[in-house]
Amino acid sequence: MDDAGTEPQVHLWGYALRREWPDGTHDLFGFTPRADVALRRLDRDRGYWRTGPVRPLAVYLVPVHAADVTTHPVRDCRKASCPDVPQRGQR
Repeated sequence: MDDAGTEPQVHLWGYALRREWPDGTHDLFGFTPRADVALRRLDRDRGYWRTGPVRPLAVYLVPVHAADVTTHPVRDCRKASCPDVPQRGQR
């Protein structure tokens, strides 16, 4: 806990958006501990890419630890160990 009596964000569990690209890379970004905010971000991101000439193969939410998102490259990651299963990390 920090001085304000709240848990530092780096120690939180929540949700992040993951985009899968045709070249085998992925993006992981947009951490929030709130499911309602995560769902709004997911809808907005899917809507943005829906009509574009270049689209991700998939855009979905993954439960994730905040520290995993802050240390993750926003774009062009190929690591197989990154959060990619919607059920991983859920309590």
